[in-house]
Amino acid sequence: MLGKSHDPGFKQEQSSAETQAEFPLASLQPEDAGGYFCAYKTAATGQWSEQSQRLQLVVTGSWPAPSLSVSADPEAAPGHRTLRCLTPNNGSECLITALLRTGTPDPVQVKEGRENQTYFTLRESSEDRGSYSCVYYQCHWPHLGSSRSSRLEMQATGETDGPGAPSTKTDLRSILAVTFSCLAIVLLLICVFLVDRWTRQDSSDGDSSKRSSHSKCDKQETSDFAHLENSPVPEVTHVELNADIPSEVASVPAEVPPASREGAELEV
Repeated sequence: MLGKSHDPGFKQEQSSAETQAEFPLASLQPEDAGGYFCAYKTAATGQWSEQSQRLQLVVTGSWPAPSLSVSADPEAAPGHRTLRCLTPNNGSECLITALLRTGTPDPVQVKEGRENQTYFTLRESSEDRGSYSCVYYQCHWPHLGSSRSSRLEMQATGETDGPGAPSTKTDLRSILAVTFSCLAIVLLLICVFLVDRWTRQDSSDGDSSKRSSHSKCDKQETSDFAHLENSPVPEVTHVELNADIPSEVASVPAEVPPASREGAELEV
């Protein structure tokens, strides 16, 4: 038998030879929300057993969706990540906030309170990675619930992808930008070093050319000077007077100008 709290008129029975029975609930409406329980009886006893624990059924969509984001919680322990579920609650009604994970039938964490924000702590491990969302619903009957929040992807390293969380694509672009900037600076420094080295080399080559030219000139001057020293020095041996010139001319006084000595011949 399947029963419902606060609704004595709701009752479904099913006969089964097995140790379990299933009660499908289709076309759920907000009024179908509530706490469900089950009980059993056998033909031998004919009496119902004690009721099972209550299973809370929440029908979402009655209230606005909350928002789920990563919270920068300084009190979070190392290796943990805190998620915040923000609801439009004004604090006047008791609400239950549940953290859900895709693929997991039961809520991951459930907290009760009157505040408009609820914090959930997860470990940064492969066990807690997955797609998360949150909902909130009334603590008491009729247990109306909100729509599901947007999904938030939690990675094993603590990285997240979703509304209100840092984007891994943005981080990748930042890393690439920093890397290219560092490479550009290194290339610039290499270019400056090469230009400075080439400039110093050109200056050294110019000085060497000048020193070589000066050395050649010095060697040439030294060679010419040595040649001059080795050349015979001309000297006047004697002066012969032309035999055809009269002897009177030969006895011309020294006062006569040099122009009159046309017949003179110097032998070198």
